[in-house]
Amino acid sequence: MGARLKRYEVTHPQRGAVAVDSIGRESAIAAALRQWGGDWKTEAGQCWAQELGTARKPRCRRCHGEFGQPGDPTAYCPACEEILARQRREAARYAAGARARERRIREMEEG
Repeated sequence: MGARLKRYEVTHPQRGAVAVDSIGRESAIAAALRQWGGDWKTEAGQCWAQELGTARKPRCRRCHGEFGQPGDPTAYCPACEEILARQRREAARYAAGARARERRIREMEEG
């Protein structure tokens, strides 16, 4: 298992403060600068990162429920992942049927 993510508060004199999940202080500063649209070379030295504790549990993008372990990068909970997979399978099956219908219509028009 990789490094555990922790929650950091990164502050900058002109940009304010932002909370990010990261594995270390330097990567927390880099993540905050990405959020702010800042430049690492010119602004990283002005930032200060303070550890707040362990990262939060991930929140599902679909149902917004918490799941898994703190710091997991997964976007969807297992239940929503299954629902989305079923929707993808049904959409693929529908598209295959539509292509087959179009092919039959073209064959009937040509023949």
